[in-house]
Order: sequence, then C-alpha cells, then structure tokens
Amino acid sequence: MNNYAIVLLTNGIFGGAEKRFTLLFKHLSYKYPGKYYFIITWNLYNKILELFPEYPTKNLITIGLKSTTNKFKTTAISKSKTYEINHPGFAKQVYRFLKNYKSQRNYYKEIEKIRSEKRIKCFFGIYNGIIPLYFYLMKKKQEIGVIFCDMDSWFRDVMPKKQKYWYRKFSSFNYALENSDYIDFLSPFILEGVKERGLKIKEKSVSITPCSFTDYSKCRIGDKSIFQVAFAGRLEVNKNPDLFLEAAIRLSKKYPDILFHILGEGRLSQEINNKVHSSGLANIQFHGFHHHPTEILADTSVFVSIQTTNNYPSQSVLEAMGCGNAIIATDVGDTRMFINENNGILIDLEVNKLVDAIETLYLNKDLRERLATYAYSYVRENHTIEKMAGYYVDLFERASNKYVN
Repeated sequence: MNNYAIVLLTNGIFGGAEKRFTLLFKHLSYKYPGKYYFIITWNLYNKILELFPEYPTKNLITIGLKSTTNKFKTTAISKSKTYEINHPGFAKQVYRFLKNYKSQRNYYKEIEKIRSEKRIKCFFGIYNGIIPLYFYLMKKKQEIGVIFCDMDSWFRDVMPKKQKYWYRKFSSFNYALENSDYIDFLSPFILEGVKERGLKIKEKSVSITPCSFTDYSKCRIGDKSIFQVAFAGRLEVNKNPDLFLEAAIRLSKKYPDILFHILGEGRLSQEINNKVHSSGLANIQFHGFHHHPTEILADTSVFVSIQTTNNYPSQSVLEAMGCGNAIIATDVGDTRMFINENNGILIDLEVNKLVDAIETLYLNKDLRERLATYAYSYVRENHTIEKMAGYYVDLFERASNKYVN
C-alpha cells in the first residue's frame, strides 16, 4: 500500500492555505486511516491544536526546531505594489546559498527518515514545503513522486528575469516548477504568471485545482439587522487593508450606523491598529487575528476582498459567502471564477469605487440580500471538501504510480 505525505512548513501565520490543508488532512485522515501524513513545523502544530483542540494528531509529524519564532515583524515595509529581486553581490550569493543549502538539507534528512519509516511513496510540497524536496528531484534516479502546490499569485520568489542564478537554487521555486512530477496550480492565473517569467513548464505536469472549500459547519446566517461590513485576511500590502480602512473612515462619517470590522494579522497590523484608534470612530473595530472569524461574518452583510492581483479562491471569501454575505472584490486575476454579478460587485482597485460599492449595498437591501442568498448556496454546491479531496487523492496516485517498483 502506498502512503503519502503533505509537507507544509509555515513559521509565522495561519492563513487561508494553512486552514485549507489543515482541514483537508483532517478529512483524508478520517477517510483513509493511516494512509496520509502531515509534515509540519512546531509553530504550525501548536497553532493547529490551539484552533482545533480535537484535531487528529496520530499522523501529524513535526520537523525542525521548537524554538523558531512565529511573530510578525511590524517594522516599516515598502508600500510598493511590485517586488524587485536585485543581484546581492558575490559574497551574499555564497552566504545565501550555503545557508539555504544547509537548512534545507537538514529538513530533507528529517523527511527522508520519515519516508523510510512510513514507506511514503509521494510527497506533496505546499509552497515553501517543496524546497527540501528538491533533493529527491535532483537524484539521478528519482524513486519518489513529488507534487508541488503553487499558490503564489505574487511570484515573489520566482525570478522576474529569464535567467535562473545558481545561488537561488535553494531559495526559489524555479527548479521545482520545472521538474516536479505534477504542479498543482491553485488557478490558471498563477500558471500564466509563471510562464510569463520564462520558466519552462512541462504541460503534462500541469494540474489546476478544481475548487476550494471551507468548513461550512462553522458558517451560519446570524443577526443582520445592523448593516455591517468585514475585511479579513493577512494585513499585508497586496491585501490593501489600508484602502479598506480609508473607505470605512469616509463612510463612517456619512453613515455612522454602519459597523466595520477588520480581522487579521501581518506586517501592517500595528499601522492599521494605530489608524483605527487615531480615527476616533467607535464603529470601526480592529480585531487582529480572530480564532473564529465566522462568528463575526455571521452577522455581517458585506465582505470586502481587495487583493491587488487575485482574490481566487480566498478562504475568507468562502467563509463570508457561507455566512450569507454579498461580496465586493477587485476584478483581477481569476476572481471572476467565483465572484460575479450573482453574488457580488467587482470593482477596480480605487477607494472611490470601494466607497461607491459599499454605499450601493447599504442603500439597496434587496440587492445585497439577493447576492448573499446566491452566495450562500453557491459555495456549498461548488466548493466542497469532497470534490477537492477526490482531486488530490487522484493526483497522489498518479504521481506515485510513475515510480512503481
């Protein structure tokens, strides 16, 4: 019998990807006892047990040091909407290469020990979880299936130039993108972005995730008698929480009965929190990281997702729709794959457009209720864990079957 392992090496956040695959592993571990393993960091392990006290831990395996930090740095960061990767100079080239090589080699050794003990036939590397799996890909005779899950709409560690410098071999995703047995792209937008950067993707290795999902048992329609609007996500530049806050401040002065919520943590946490307090507006509430965001979303009527490049398939948006919210989203990337005129309003990334959209839904109760009602049923019919789990089970089997002894 083939056993499989999911590798997720998060060290600072519990965002949409972490929630998606934590729930997926729980589903797989119940449906296929003993067949799937979840290899994670100690930080993620502790966060999972904090959020899900009854989580199955039998096939949960931790690697790395216990002392790694999971705190965000809230120092000033660039507000640029683009990322430049500059040549660091020869000395830093060598230092970065050796440092990354050593750390990833150590991770690989731990993973290889697990593979041997658990008789794992295929690994699924989620984002940076793929990096220690390079050592399997670089063997002269590969005997283990390797799948790379690429969820990065920002391509921050994919070279913007066509050449791939040797010293980035253990700190970027280029090698895995070109050599993994399968690449699980979260959406077509991400695949096209990778191709545009000159990477030679083998068409036979491409696979597109068919949907996303969330735990709809936690989603409900609450008391929506007060018009409330929510923003939830990592407080990072590309999520544009500052733009949401600006719109909230403008609308609060015009309609003081509207209640705004900001949920999440990130490098902009302190800045957003300070601006909320300095506004002096009691109807704008900053929650920080919220263990159970659906408790807030149950009572909100509108959810705002205004990422710069792509909103698909945001976990927060799925939870919001599952709680009967109309959606306002930026019309970028593959957002239209699940937000359209039936369940939301698509806008350009401008504060005036956001203000107008929120005001429209505030003044038009019939419209927002129609959008919310459609959203509620849409996610339950189209974005299910059963559909997504079936896709991954098939992908694991196809990858492992390439290396039948």
